[in-house]
Amino acid sequence: MWLFESVLMRVQNTKKPQRKFLCHVMRVLLLLPGHVTFRNLSRYSPYHEKTFARWFARDWDVVSLNRAAIVEVVPPHNEHILAFDPSLVSKSGTYTYGLDLFGNGAHSRAEKGLEIATLAWVDVSHHSASALRVEQTPPAPTPATEETRIDSSLAQMKHVVTTQPLAGLTYLAGDGYCSKKKVVDGISALGLHVVGTLRRDANLRHLYAGPPRASRGRPKTYDGKVNVNTLARFEPVESDDAEIARYYQGVNPVQVKRHVGVVVVRHRPTQRYALLCSTAVALPATTLSRYYKARFQIACLFRDAKQVTGLSACQARSAQKWRFHCNASLRAVSFAKLEARQTTGKPATPFSMASLKRRCVNQHLVDRILDHVATEGSLEKSSAVYEELCNYGTIDDLAA
Repeated sequence: MWLFESVLMRVQNTKKPQRKFLCHVMRVLLLLPGHVTFRNLSRYSPYHEKTFARWFARDWDVVSLNRAAIVEVVPPHNEHILAFDPSLVSKSGTYTYGLDLFGNGAHSRAEKGLEIATLAWVDVSHHSASALRVEQTPPAPTPATEETRIDSSLAQMKHVVTTQPLAGLTYLAGDGYCSKKKVVDGISALGLHVVGTLRRDANLRHLYAGPPRASRGRPKTYDGKVNVNTLARFEPVESDDAEIARYYQGVNPVQVKRHVGVVVVRHRPTQRYALLCSTAVALPATTLSRYYKARFQIACLFRDAKQVTGLSACQARSAQKWRFHCNASLRAVSFAKLEARQTTGKPATPFSMASLKRRCVNQHLVDRILDHVATEGSLEKSSAVYEELCNYGTIDDLAA
């Protein structure tokens, strides 16, 4: 991970012991088989499990590191947006902070576990996403707590936007969660435009564009309710897919209480539809659809992190250790993709995190064998070194 090491050297307020540990954790995550627990990490590392526990409890500036790597690899002339998306992580136990019922989009129901909220930088031109900051969603608020989950999400966005130079990033894409009035107002206060989706039964009002009222009284603002079954007032938009029809119009959703641009995406064979929206009314309909579609690249980060870098395999219970683990897991995926992109120079080159991890595991094992051969001169099957290599990483030396 030469990209991670080179970028980490330029991040301020990081000392040598911290840089050494972070680089080591990055390497171990890419070669570790099994669950990412402190004890399993120690089996493939010279560090003790308590050393991992102590370092995971410390906080540091992850956003500056992630942003520096993205700026170094991704060309500035590409189209960029921010994306925000939560993800449910299965977790059992009774003493883990944040354990609660959260929505699982894959099963369309609420399930018990932990939820992480990820803010990512999306390269729309080349369909890739890199994590900027990961925060754990707090449990359901109690009467004693004043901060809600929406307040926590807005605080995460504000921290990134106000502390980092994000020139050129003016749009933030999200799901229906980002289409609530409180969320839209909070994101707009940060100088960003929201790209999201509305409920299919959202109450939309046409904007009045006729002559002003001649009589006294308040000027007419709206011109009736939108009926998605008759889109005569909407402007048809060209579509590359013959089965997809798009229609665009500036409307006023009652739930948002502001003018937005809405794109009705209808699937012709089934007549099912979705309502995409943006607070930038002047944003072209094709660009709005492309930005919302690019948001799903963040799901690829979750998939690779859960399958390869152990996002859902940590047994830490404290909030700080869990936050460190989530950021490290998603950071390993992001940096692996950025490094592969910079090495090949071709963003469209196929990339597999599973293949990369298999290569790291093989390389680590071969290097360990060569180190023992160079020290001992030979490697006999009856020697103690051979037995040590066979039992490398096992729970019990008598497993064989």
